Amino acid sequence: MSGYDYSVAILGSGIAGSTLANILARHGHSVVLVDSGTHPRFALGESTIGETTYLLKLLAERFDVPELGHVSSFEGVRSHVTSACGVKRNFGFVYHRDGQVQNPEEVTQCSVSEFPNGPEMHMHRQDIDSYLFYSAVRYGADPRQRTMVERVEFTADAATLTTRSGETLRVRYVVDASGRNSVLANQFALREEPCRFRTNSRTLFTHMVGVTPFDDVTTPSGQPSLWHQGTLHHIFDGGWLWVIPFDNHRRATNPLCSVGLNLDAGRFPKEPGRTAEQEWAAYLDRFPSVARQFADARPAWDWVSTGRTQYSSTRTVGDRWAMMSHAAGAIDALFSRGMANTMQVIYAFTPTLLAALADDDFSAERFGHIDTLNQTILDVNDKLVHGSYVSFRDFDLWRAWSKVWFLGWNMGIARIVGTYFGYLEKGDRALFDRLLDAPHLGTFCPDLPEFQPFFDSLSAVMVDVEAGRLAPAAAVERLAGLLGGADFLPAPLRLGDVLRRWHDGSFEAQRRMYEWGRTDSPTPLRRWYDYDLDELLTRTGGTPQPAVF
Repeated sequence: MSGYDYSVAILGSGIAGSTLANILARHGHSVVLVDSGTHPRFALGESTIGETTYLLKLLAERFDVPELGHVSSFEGVRSHVTSACGVKRNFGFVYHRDGQVQNPEEVTQCSVSEFPNGPEMHMHRQDIDSYLFYSAVRYGADPRQRTMVERVEFTADAATLTTRSGETLRVRYVVDASGRNSVLANQFALREEPCRFRTNSRTLFTHMVGVTPFDDVTTPSGQPSLWHQGTLHHIFDGGWLWVIPFDNHRRATNPLCSVGLNLDAGRFPKEPGRTAEQEWAAYLDRFPSVARQFADARPAWDWVSTGRTQYSSTRTVGDRWAMMSHAAGAIDALFSRGMANTMQVIYAFTPTLLAALADDDFSAERFGHIDTLNQTILDVNDKLVHGSYVSFRDFDLWRAWSKVWFLGWNMGIARIVGTYFGYLEKGDRALFDRLLDAPHLGTFCPDLPEFQPFFDSLSAVMVDVEAGRLAPAAAVERLAGLLGGADFLPAPLRLGDVLRRWHDGSFEAQRRMYEWGRTDSPTPLRRWYDYDLDELLTRTGGTPQPAVF
């Protein structure tokens, strides 16, 4: 490596940068991990979904980094990392109306308490990120904390970083994982103005202590599991509130609860001079049932109040550089897709980077698929989240639109789980690359061309509602017709029953999906079900049961 200080510079040592640094350093590449801050530190993106955890498992297996496997499950984290994380047995959504006590019939919930899609977890990110950061250092990555990069200069044969202290670092490639304040986005003026996304929201967030479980202040709704056992979303016309407890199991050691209020910025613009605390108090005044849950709560960190959450970039790769997903853009925390999107980009990016390090071709063209993936992920999630904000104006409309999310959740995880289980069964490393062999990567169903206009048609219904061209009741009927009439969708999901409140994520429901996938699914999907579930269960000692928390 004559003439270079390092092969790769990674800007940002959060979960994205540290995950990549673990892989590169584990495989013998010299890496400098540069960050303006230090660990441990506050970070959002705390609620995992199946796509996150199974991509971490795949990354651990493919690149022989067991630490990534350790952070892929609640018990793995508990055994190897920290006792500060919470368990996640459900996605819960509780609908509220201004000035009214919450109606316990106006709720929806999706269970994720059983194999293979659960239980998931609430990551205490400062512990998870620190663990991965120091793991990367142990593998050989060179840490540069409290280091500001002033500029990066690119030539035909190198990239040179200049820090605020005047140090220069000459490297072969630069990965920008520095998030919203991306070094490269700022240097090259890559942010789109205005941002192209339809979603327009802003956020207030903190960690709190003394948050009462919502189950203790409301009438039971007959939902599959307690609200406190999962990620709770209080939804209302114009926004939503996340409640992510870390103290929701018997072995909990962390009293904190993550809380974030997300508002439609068009309808609830940020008022000059109004503090986050005042805005929070005004929100509690509007919704008495939420106020009961937070009657004894106190912030453990200063409230943070953001401007518009969304940002986008004109391009995300160039000669000798690439931007990871949160440097490329962002939508909204709804549905906890941020970490899953990050791991999807890392999974696609890493093999290309390793090959480039081997043959010294770092051209933008070689990494063009990463730009396409970054942009597609953002555009697809924008449609899902934008439709959700529109749906919050009417409970029945939300129930119908939630089936779109449920569809995307199931279709997205099936191909990742199938790859992982197929590898465990066959030991065939070619399966790792097969996950990237699809015409529409970054969408919820990358293998089916017919799914893409179908998803666009669902999104168009919500655009019509927002524009006043379609009433909510008519939109419910249109969504029911679309979801119930597409013969390529999984029959076990019963998507045409759009007013159903409970979304079944149980093991038996997943078995029905597995059987549909092997026998009745469109041909391009069947490869994701090409493993023997019963053999897998035999090897694990029978039907996997959720751990007792």
